[in-house]
Amino acid sequence: MPKLSHMQSSSGLSRHARFKILSENISVLIEEEGLLVRPYGHTTLPYFNLLTAEEQEQVLKDILVYFQVCTDVKSQNGSLKDTRLFTEKAIHRLGVSVDPFILEQIHPHHLIEIYTQAHTQIFRSLRFFEVCSYSLEDLYCRKWYHLYQRTTQDQENLEADIGKYYSQNPLKTLQATAPEHTIRALGALERDEIITQIFWLSPLQSLTKGDSYILTVATSRLP
Repeated sequence: MPKLSHMQSSSGLSRHARFKILSENISVLIEEEGLLVRPYGHTTLPYFNLLTAEEQEQVLKDILVYFQVCTDVKSQNGSLKDTRLFTEKAIHRLGVSVDPFILEQIHPHHLIEIYTQAHTQIFRSLRFFEVCSYSLEDLYCRKWYHLYQRTTQDQENLEADIGKYYSQNPLKTLQATAPEHTIRALGALERDEIITQIFWLSPLQSLTKGDSYILTVATSRLP
């Protein structure tokens, strides 16, 4: 497998090649933790190829950050299974401030996700891959509503929590109220139902730019 250092030293590599190298390297790091994650479904990268050049560059930026977070953990002999450490490394890599309270709520069984203001998932803790059978290409290149579906009521409950969160000024950590529910993974070959519950929504504010993110603390399990 090509090493990432080769990619960084060669500006001549195509976006297609850069995505393959990054996704393959992430898959190897996760496999070292005992989980199998496919970098892509087909070597032609059909979903990546559907994106515009600008969208592809954003995907490459996002997946590079995730790779860097993984290596940040590994460089200090840590495990990606250490949910809090993995999350703290993501927060540091993103250069954002965090509510100290939310870090105290993170336990090993939790699934942590970080989303941009555009609702793009840029970080997920290792537990995510215990309940997900999608490839990294799926996760980075396809719309979330093409991958997962909730019932109308469950979606309304979630949107109510998100609405409460964004109605705050300034934004602060919010305890979610939506009950545990089932998400369907559309077209997944396996693990097509996930039982999940979000407990906390918490803001992450960039220390140097105007960017802001939302961190969620949840549990997810298979039926």
